[in-house]
Amino acid sequence: MTVFGFSTAPAGGDFLPIVKYDARAGRLFRVDRVETANGFASDAIDITSTFKAIVDFENVESGWINFPAGSAPSFVLVPMGTPLPDKPSANHKNGIRFMLKLSKESGGAKPVRELSGTSKVFLSGVEAAYLAYKAEKDANPGKLPVLTLEKTTPITTGQGDKRSTNYQPIFKISGWAPRGDLTFQPKGGSAQPAQPAAAAGNAAPSTGSTRVEAPKAAQPETTAAEDDFG
Repeated sequence: MTVFGFSTAPAGGDFLPIVKYDARAGRLFRVDRVETANGFASDAIDITSTFKAIVDFENVESGWINFPAGSAPSFVLVPMGTPLPDKPSANHKNGIRFMLKLSKESGGAKPVRELSGTSKVFLSGVEAAYLAYKAEKDANPGKLPVLTLEKTTPITTGQGDKRSTNYQPIFKISGWAPRGDLTFQPKGGSAQPAQPAAAAGNAAPSTGSTRVEAPKAAQPETTAAEDDFG
């Protein structure tokens, strides 16, 4: 059972830049828009080993997401605790979305970003971090959790030609920090196009799955100095 909701991108014509999680590779990427001779293009920067972010778990939303190849994704989302809307199409999957602010080391020129996904391993990884946040938030009033990526855990499902391995992120709350400029601006629950975030690895972990050695991210720091975020 998913316990999340979605953090929405700011209102207006500009899309919030994104972070994406590649479940098939167990990697986190910051996606920047760069100008080339042929116009603007997306540049994926691997931030797996440096990932550190203030996460807006106060305003997570959940619902339905469709990531069609070559097109903008469709979001039909509601705040956490609200009954899920009807599934809009056969191609939509359960998913979550929230905002975060990357540290100076990993954030680039635009540290405030959006992270969304539908893969079961991604949802399980964020769910565990969210439950830790719920358990600790009362002891940290007025602050949001700072997440680091401790490692990824491989989940192998299926048999024969349908056998596949995806990597579940294991996040850790390394500290707490003020919200700062991580502003929540709700869009509502209707379908909203945005910059696509990869939804790779949609196979769900199953009982008795085979676990193999996983690629590990660099060990995160255990403190959350506010200076890390400017």
